[in-house]
Order: sequence, then structure tokens, then C-alpha cells
Amino acid sequence: MVHFYKSQRQRIRWRQLCARTLLIGMSVLFVSLGAYAQERQVRGTISDYSTGETLPGASVLVKGTTNGVTTDIDGKFALSIPDGATLVVSFIGYETEEIIVGSRSVIDIALMPDIQSLNEVVVVGYGSVEKKDVTGVVSKVDAKNFNKGVINAPDKLLDGKVAGLQITSNGDPGGGTSIRLRGVSINGEFPLIVIDGVPLDGGGGGVAGGRNPLNFMNPSDVLDITVLKDASAAAIYGARGANGVIIITTKSGTTGKPRVSYDGGYSASILTRRPDFLDAAQYRAAINLKAPQELNDLGDANTDWIKEVTQVANTMQHNISLSGGFANTKTNYHASVNYLKNEGVMRFTENEKLNLSLKLNQKLFNDKLSITVNSKNGFTWDLFGPNVIGSASAFDPTRPVLDPDNTLRGGYFQWDDALATPNPVATQELTDNQGNTFRNISNADLEYKVPFIDGLSLKANLAIDYNRGYYKGIAYPEAKESLANGGSGTTTDEVRFNQLYEYYGNYKKKVGVHNFDITAGYAWQNFTLERDSEFGDSLRQVNGTWQPTYNVRQDSFDLENRLISFFARLNYDYQGKYLLTASIRRDGSSKFGESNRWGLFPAVALGWRVLEEDFAEGLKSVFNELKVRGSYGITGNEQIGNYLYATYYRYSIAGASYQFGDEYVRTIRPTGVDPNIKWEETASLNIGIDAGFFAGRLNTSIEYYQKDVYDLLYNIAVPAGSNLSDRVTTNIGQVRNSGFELNLDAVAYDRTDFRWDLSYNVSYNKNEVIKLDNLEGENLRDFPGYPTGGISGDIGNTIQILRVGEPINAFYTYKHKRNADGSPVTDVNGDGIQSLLEMYEDINEDGTINENDLVVNEKPFPNFLMGLTSNMSYKNWDLAMTFKASLGNYVYNNVASANGYFERLTDRVTNNIHQSAFETNFNRRNLFSDYYVENASFVRLDNISLGYNFQNVSFAKIRAYTTVQNVFTLTGYSGVDPEIFGGIDNNLYPRSITFTLGVNATF
Repeated sequence: MVHFYKSQRQRIRWRQLCARTLLIGMSVLFVSLGAYAQERQVRGTISDYSTGETLPGASVLVKGTTNGVTTDIDGKFALSIPDGATLVVSFIGYETEEIIVGSRSVIDIALMPDIQSLNEVVVVGYGSVEKKDVTGVVSKVDAKNFNKGVINAPDKLLDGKVAGLQITSNGDPGGGTSIRLRGVSINGEFPLIVIDGVPLDGGGGGVAGGRNPLNFMNPSDVLDITVLKDASAAAIYGARGANGVIIITTKSGTTGKPRVSYDGGYSASILTRRPDFLDAAQYRAAINLKAPQELNDLGDANTDWIKEVTQVANTMQHNISLSGGFANTKTNYHASVNYLKNEGVMRFTENEKLNLSLKLNQKLFNDKLSITVNSKNGFTWDLFGPNVIGSASAFDPTRPVLDPDNTLRGGYFQWDDALATPNPVATQELTDNQGNTFRNISNADLEYKVPFIDGLSLKANLAIDYNRGYYKGIAYPEAKESLANGGSGTTTDEVRFNQLYEYYGNYKKKVGVHNFDITAGYAWQNFTLERDSEFGDSLRQVNGTWQPTYNVRQDSFDLENRLISFFARLNYDYQGKYLLTASIRRDGSSKFGESNRWGLFPAVALGWRVLEEDFAEGLKSVFNELKVRGSYGITGNEQIGNYLYATYYRYSIAGASYQFGDEYVRTIRPTGVDPNIKWEETASLNIGIDAGFFAGRLNTSIEYYQKDVYDLLYNIAVPAGSNLSDRVTTNIGQVRNSGFELNLDAVAYDRTDFRWDLSYNVSYNKNEVIKLDNLEGENLRDFPGYPTGGISGDIGNTIQILRVGEPINAFYTYKHKRNADGSPVTDVNGDGIQSLLEMYEDINEDGTINENDLVVNEKPFPNFLMGLTSNMSYKNWDLAMTFKASLGNYVYNNVASANGYFERLTDRVTNNIHQSAFETNFNRRNLFSDYYVENASFVRLDNISLGYNFQNVSFAKIRAYTTVQNVFTLTGYSGVDPEIFGGIDNNLYPRSITFTLGVNATF
């Protein structure tokens, strides 16, 4: 073990050397210069063909060169050109023109407006519509605006890109994300994810042995991602659309010669912020000041435990794709292979994956039959090293890592006290947690255009989703955690299988000034889950592998649920002015009893394209698009466990066994249920405006929404004797989210050599618990609410609450008295005793501080979310940046509250303490002080990428780039990271700054 530990330190030094080399290499890129002979001058004016208005800022370029100018404020230009030149004239929102100059010296050019941006197709459930005809709230993000850098899964491409979409993750390599759209509720808030027409199981359908269930997919395969926000857009998915829908569309091949693309890079990640604990010198000074009796017993080492358990993390990624198509057979194809090996900054954490994908498009029978076949396959291998940030922060820094005499504990220093903090390095070395998964999603999408009924097409989508995971966890006998059981082992083998059959028809018909687009269909989706687990203690090596030999238990179960649906949608417009979308879906779920199995989910939306009106002619000088929208609908939520409406029996825990003579037998106990459990429903109202200005150079949308969640599905405590269990999942109360959203997309600058595109989004959300337990009047006033938000530092404590009239999971604390300088009051009378009554406000004035003095204090979720994406290009260079911001969110600093007091220095053994103890002067723990609830608003430069495109390579398009992720964060939060979903900071996996050098080439 000692030899292995030393080799690990050598590897860390090698990684640090690699990182330094990378940082030096990042400063070197390539510069290309060019020159062009000039012979004569041509001048002219660029104008709008429809209005005759001149167009300042239009680009005039000599074709095949970089020689060009932009028009001045009057739309005029002058340009030196060679003989035989052709001018390329372009302007945002207009069709590009190519003009042969000939012998002319003056050329006036009128550009036609380009309506393609309004005709852009947006994917919605079971179809697509042109952007100009969208009545719901739909946001589309394409590859140009995706996040850059090391991206393990496609959900992380969207972070900061869509108004009202909050995506939170930590630094865990390949780790999962928390995704919330338009606020939060209290159950199953993950949006439905649909990949090429295949809806995934709740939360993405993860299994044991894996991290993020979307790691099976290659992010480079993604063409675009569409987010359906309101009920009008999402109600077509009925039971699963309450939290929004994320539709991922992958790339297809195009007719032409084969095209091979490669994208690869190397990355290094470095820990940037660490918990604020004392170093060895500060710790000795603290012991001398607060616990001098322990001074002579301190160790002689100066150990930086955080440094010992972290590393410079290396990542390698390679992606190869092949695409093309055959015109004679009308077959297009796209195939890709992606390999990623991503180390984490915590030792023994790693995500390795291999993605294989194939997409075929085939047209037959004079293009009447279209067949699309998709197959996406992902293999992942994960190392789940224990997160020892907490123990590394708290372990005595005067103690050494190794103790060669302690052979019983693998040669590591350990405290004899079984309850003392374990050596974090030993925990890492003597724990082995590994997992691997394989996932395949394949589907065949068929569309047949009925030849004898114009506008009618019949469609079928047949799909499978197979996901298998295996997890093995071992705590070796030498580990301190194994002191009582001689080592422990766990294995879990889990399989999820999802089958989908969808059949639907679409009919499009124009009757005079009336346009109809009707869709109706049927869907059948079945989900199964099989799990086999084994647990045991007293590890022994059997045929070279560690096996548990005592108290071995097996557990296995098979679960199945089914969703059957009927759906229909009408899209109608009158003269292209007045738009109507109406949809309805009826879902039946086996998760509910027969009397509540079926739910009905309708929605309607209206739109008015104002500029199509005769009276709006005067507005066309300001707007190129103006649309007013409104929608209302109901969607459902069934994200609960299976069979919660029926009583089943299960074994008790071992500690509840019944004694028969010398034998202890585990009892069989019934589960508590509510047989009348039913659908959770969300009613959503949305009012919006879409507007375009300056011939498409500036586009904006403004939304107001209100979402009310009724019949919340929640696991609640029930009165003793009223059920077979003390907790039951049932329907309670109501939660409301309301707010507004603003999206801005602008071409900020567009000249011959330089272009700058900006995309900005901001959203405001307010959430409130309207009802709980359906209580009213005096019963409601006497009901304190449900405690939530478990914290460390003591056993069984919570710091948040669900209470009527308050935000969801609001912090529930004592109100700490403050000194004039803002510091917390501790000892008022100077007797050396820090009593609760001296420190906290006595809310009910009964002379005692207890749970009756706790008050609601701030909330964990933000008021405002913002995102800013900037894309610049100058000649051969390009620069992309993404900023994100969260304002009004608060975080409970559990790292400080559990370790920031002086008695912790000698709690059982000598321990390190949080530096906040010297700011608060707390002698004892004050877990419920509002001092630890901090404003965690932040602005973060999430990623920045600089690239250079090589123009003089005849056989390929080559781009070299460098990317930095998690560049900097501006915040007033004192902890390591202010971005924490749920608002409780308790030694989470730390973020790192990541530097990448890469190249992509297309042949």
C-alpha cells in the first residue's frame, strides 16, 4: 500500500508537469497573412428591394477573396477590384446576391428580404412547424451556440442557453445534472427528454453503475435541441409534459460525396477553490490559543490533506464521423465513433466512455415512403472514488499520511477512536467502487405519403431502449470503516428495458384562406426494471477476488409499468394572420389504481401575426415580425414508484427480527398505501410577444407565465394507526410558479472581416406553496409544515421547510442577534457562556429558545437566471463565450456550521476547524443560526473558446482551438461554490478549471 501511495504521488507530479506544459502551449496559435492586387474602383448603393430604404452595414466582397467593405450610413460603398470581378453582397435578413461587375464603375443593388428565418422549421411533439406559425413557447438551440469544452452528455450543451432553464451540476466527471424548467415543485421535476422521437424514462432512465444516464450519447452527434416550455407545446406529451420537454435531434447525412470529420483534444483540470480550513501553522496557533493542553500531543507533520486527495486531472477525447448520401438510391447516412476518458480532480474518480451511432435515411416508391433508422450505443466505465473532501478538510494537519507500524490499517495513520474522522487518503486507497453500463436506443421511423389523398401521411415509430448497469463496491478489511465488519462488498446488476410503439397520421389541407394541419395517433410504451443485489461482510480472497463471507444477503425484484395514450392536435391558420393550436391527450398509467388510471390533458393556444394586417403597414418600417401569443393547458405528472396504490409485503430490516428460540427471523410487513392516489396535474397559462427588428438583426420574445401544480404527489407522515405505515405517498395541496422571460438574439456587428452575434436570456420566477394536506382555517394555522433539507453536524437535523405561503424548501432557522459590525452575538454578559437566549431572538417571548422560535429565512432558488452567449469571428479567427448568472439564491453553508466552532478542535480527537470560527467566535455548534444562510448570487464565465481556421489547406478544412471552462466566478458567497441545487453546501464534489487544446478537421 505504501509503495502504491508513493507511485500515486509521482503520477500527481507528472500531471502537474503536463498541466504547466499545456498552459504554455495555449499561448501559441497560427497567424495567416494575405495580400491582393488592386486595379480599379467600383462604387454604388445597397438598398431594400421592397421599401427602397438604404442598408447601412451591408457587406460587399470580391468573390473568392477577403477583399471587401461595408456600406456607410447612407448605404454607399466604394471598392477596389480586379478585372473580371464578381461582387458578393449580403446583409442580415436579406438574400445574398452575386453581381458580375463587367465594365461598370457604378452599381446600385436592391436586396430581396430573406424570409427563411421565419420559415425555419421547429421540431415539436409528433411533428414540426415553421417558426412563424408557432403559438406555444418553444426555444431552439443549435450547434453554433452549444457550450464548448469537455462535454460528457448532451444536457450540458444547454446550460445558460434557454430562459427559465436551470441546469446544475458539480465537478464529478460525467456526473448527473439537476434540470428544472420554469421553477420547481416538490416531486419529479425532471423534464421529459425525447431523443429522435424516443421518450426516455423519468430522469433519463439511469441504472446502477453509471453516473449521468445520458452519457451513452455522443454530444457531437446533436444537431439541435428544442425546449417545449408551456402547456400548449408540451401537452401533446400529456402525462409527462408537466415539467417541460427537451427534444434532442441528431445529425443526418446529406446527398453527396462521403465526408469524414475528426475532432480531438487534450484537457487538464485543476482545483481552483478549496474549503477554508486551517493549514498546519494556523492549526498549531489555534490549538495554542484555544486548547493548549493538546499542544504537546500534536504531530510533527505539515500535511496538506486537500492536496493529498486531489490531482491534476487529464482528459482525452476523440470523435470521428462519416456522413454522405447516394443520389441514385436516395440513401443518406451518418455514423460516428466517440471515445472519452475523463479523470476527476478527486483521485480515483473517472468517467470513460465509448459511443457508437448510426443514422440511415431512405426514400422509396417515388419518395412516398421515408424510412429513418437510428441506433445509439454507449459503453461507460466509471470509478466512484469516495468523496473525502469533508474528511480531508477536517483531519488534523499535523498528522502524517503514513504510519508504517500500523500494519493492521494498511500502513496509514489512523485514530484509534472508531468514531473519529478517518484518514482520507486511506479511505481513497482502501475503497474500490466501480461501475459499467451499456445502453442502446434504436428506433425505426416510417412515413408513408398516401398517394390518393393529397396531404395525408401515415407514420409509425418503433423503438427500444435497453440499459444495463453493473456496480461493485468494496471496502477492504484494512479500511477504518471496516473495523467492525472485516470489510464489506456490494454488487448490483440492473436492467431497464423500454419498448415504444407509436402510430399516428398527419393531414395537411389548404381550403382557400384556411390552412389545416391535423395530427392524431396512439402510443404504447412499456417499462421494465430488473435488479439483483448482494451485500455481505468479512471479505476474503476467493480465487483472487474479494468475496463477502458473513451476513451475505441477496435482494432482487422485477418491476413493470405501462403507459397507453391517445392524442390529437390541430394547427390552423386563417390568411396567415390568425393562428390556432389545440391538442388533447388521454393517458392511462399502470402506476395508478383502476379508478384513477386515466387522465385527460387538453391545451389551446392562439396567435396573431400583426404585420399581416392592412393597418400594420406603418409598423413594417420598425418590425420585420410581430406576433402576439397566448396559451392555456393542463399537463400531468406520474413520476412516482410502481404499485403505490396497492398493499404489498416486504421483509423487515434485520434489527426488527423476531426471536424463535436461538433463531432470529425477519418479519414480513405490509406497505402503507393510499388506494385513491391519482395524477398530479399542472395548469399552465402563458402570454407572449415575438418581435423582429432591423431586418432580422434583432429578434426578441417576451413571456409571462403562471404554473399551478395541483394534487401534488408527496410522501407524507400520517397519524399513528391510520394506515399500515407511518408514511404514505398521496396527493396533497398546490404549488405555484410564476414569472417572466426575455430572449434577445442580435447581430451586434457585421462587417467584411468581423462579425459579432449575441444571445441573451433572463428569467424571473417566484414559487410559493399554496396548499398542503388540503388543510384550511385553524387546521392550517396549526400545521407547521414538512421539514426538509437534511444537514450534517448532528443526527437527524433538517434546515428547510415546506410551509403554506412560503417558497418551496425555505430555510428554517433561528434569527441570530447581530453586533453593530454585522458579526453574530455570542456572549452578552461576559460570563464566558454562550447561551441560546443571549444569541438568538426569542420570537414568541416565552424566555426559552426552542423549535417555536424558528423562522422562515430566505430560499434556495434564484429570483433571476441569466445567460449570455457571444460569438465573434474575425477573418480566420473565432471567439465564443458563455456567461451565466443566478441572482437571489441563498445557500446554507453546512461546511462552516458543522466545523466552525472551537470545541471541534478537541472533539474526541484533535480536528481541524473552519476559519469562520475566528469570525463568529462560536465555542459550540450553532447549526440553526441564520448566520450560515448566505446570499449565493453569482456571475460565472462558464466557457471561452478561441479557434483558428486554416484556409490554405486544399484537402481539408482544419480548425485548431483552445477552450477554458469554469473560467471565473463573481460571488459574495464564502463557500467553495455558490451554484448548488437545493441550497445546502455539504462537501460537494468540487469544480475545477479545465483547459483544452484541440483540433477538428473535415475531409
